[in-house]
Amino acid sequence: MDTFVLVTGITGVLLFVIALAILINSVISVIRGTKKIGNFLAGLLLVLLAGAFASSLIYLSLFLQTFDRFTHEEKIGWVYAENDNGSIRATFYHAGANRMHFFYIAGNQWMIEGYFLRWGTVMRWLGADAYYRITRFTGRREQGGEQVITAYEIHPEEYLWKFLLRNAEKIPGVDAAYGIAAFQYCRPDTFYVYINNTGFILRTR
Repeated sequence: MDTFVLVTGITGVLLFVIALAILINSVISVIRGTKKIGNFLAGLLLVLLAGAFASSLIYLSLFLQTFDRFTHEEKIGWVYAENDNGSIRATFYHAGANRMHFFYIAGNQWMIEGYFLRWGTVMRWLGADAYYRITRFTGRREQGGEQVITAYEIHPEEYLWKFLLRNAEKIPGVDAAYGIAAFQYCRPDTFYVYINNTGFILRTR
């Protein structure tokens, strides 16, 4: 959780508790006759203003946390792919494994594929990061010609992901598990690969 969001939320809660404690103490004082009703009403106004301000801080903290978690993206690597006599010569840097991959695939488009586990709403709001696995790159041909498909494997198919794909909805805190992919044209640009709470994103910046 972001420090500003945390501090804002804690400040709001503490201020709300203090205002509530002052209100309770004032009511008790009026009942016992140690405080005049006029002073109580003046104090009540200040308590209500403090409570409103505290509530605003709490709601702001909740909003910022929600916005942050549902727009969160993580850069997980980059891809550089160029045409080489009708094939694609590609370089992929996998940040999670701190490893470079160099490979050839057929076609005029490249595609990154993988598995993705989508956490439930509460888990995502609490800060659970995306759980994913990059599996392979494949070549795509946009139109016409012989449909030759080649693939370069990053990770072999694993039993864990087979299990998650079949049973994710039965696991508490998990929304779904599924395969994801994103593709682009082969062109002289470096594409940065991001992951968010739905899948891959490819950007040149």
